[in-house]
Amino acid sequence: MNDAFQSDLLAEETHSGRAWSLILLLAMIGPVIALTLARTAAVLWPMILVGVVGLGACAMAWSGFQYRFLRHGVEIRMFGFRLRSIPKQSIVSYSIEPWSFIRGYGIRGIGNTRAYVWYNKVVHIRTSNGEIFLGYNDPERIVRDLDMVTGVLTRG
Repeated sequence: MNDAFQSDLLAEETHSGRAWSLILLLAMIGPVIALTLARTAAVLWPMILVGVVGLGACAMAWSGFQYRFLRHGVEIRMFGFRLRSIPKQSIVSYSIEPWSFIRGYGIRGIGNTRAYVWYNKVVHIRTSNGEIFLGYNDPERIVRDLDMVTGVLTRG
């Protein structure tokens, strides 16, 4: 990391769903059993596809989302790739909210709304061009990090 980047970095948090990755691995037991019992091309290729997708989902959940809080905004990353940037000037407000199981986990969203969630707690960020939900097991910490980005001294 170069010095310029280090001086811009205020905080970094990782939001992983390791429990979800284990659940996904357990769900893959059925396809593995099917593959061992029926060794035909009709079963082989679909099971390989299921395995590749399942292992990819496990890796996503295990590594999680990395939130980088910078002087100029927030970056959301996964596997080192930037998924989204939120410029500081576009942040209108943010608050802690519950996230229900029915809304789903992982990367979610339609249109200008995106969610990066593995837990039932989120920080809802309203921006000038959409809404972002950041999941985290300690959402108060995300709020403190956002306070540093936006320059908010105290909340209450």
